[in-house]
Amino acid sequence: MSGLRFKGAVFDMDGVLVDSERLYMRFWREACASFGFDMSDEMALSLRSNSPETAIPKFAAWFGSSADYYAIRQLRRTLMADFIDKLGVDTKPGASEILHYLKVNGVKLALATASPVRRARHYLEPHGMFGLFDAVVSGTSVARSKPAPDIYLAAVGMLGLDPRECFAVEDSPAGILSAKSAGCFTVMVPDLTQPDDDILPCIDFLARDLSEIRIITACS
Repeated sequence: MSGLRFKGAVFDMDGVLVDSERLYMRFWREACASFGFDMSDEMALSLRSNSPETAIPKFAAWFGSSADYYAIRQLRRTLMADFIDKLGVDTKPGASEILHYLKVNGVKLALATASPVRRARHYLEPHGMFGLFDAVVSGTSVARSKPAPDIYLAAVGMLGLDPRECFAVEDSPAGILSAKSAGCFTVMVPDLTQPDDDILPCIDFLARDLSEIRIITACS
């Protein structure tokens, strides 16, 4: 029997558990530059958790119809994969500790990431975190990507729980909107961007770091 307030916790991966968002931003910009396009940090950050259906219109608006999103994305993936294969990817402070804390207290854990499952395993397994999750849902396996609720509904469903019994941990506005619309208690741990006035009403708890999750999990 869990001694905590929630029965389940669903975590995003990039920017929440692993410090990969800076790499995404860097290699999106490098890939675009190789094709002659100047991508800003803000543009790169806005691509977080986007599927091709939402990213392609952005590329067209930024760079025109000649921009080959799929080719640029493939180069970004190659550059980033080569970097991580050589140097690995760091975890966010407190990531392993909070997962173990929740696990030993009987909270079911799910991962809800836009990344393919094989990439999640590649990033998390070296740090001993992948095997802690009771369920893993990739954005490639749901009909609609964040900010639609699909991935969170799938994750809590795999845990056998109601969304109201779960909290979701995110770093991006799209992820917060996804979790909120699914009915989860939303926790934002900002990484590269702070929440703006539009997203603040959708955040149930704004944490400075992952360790503060203990505040909202304690019995009320």
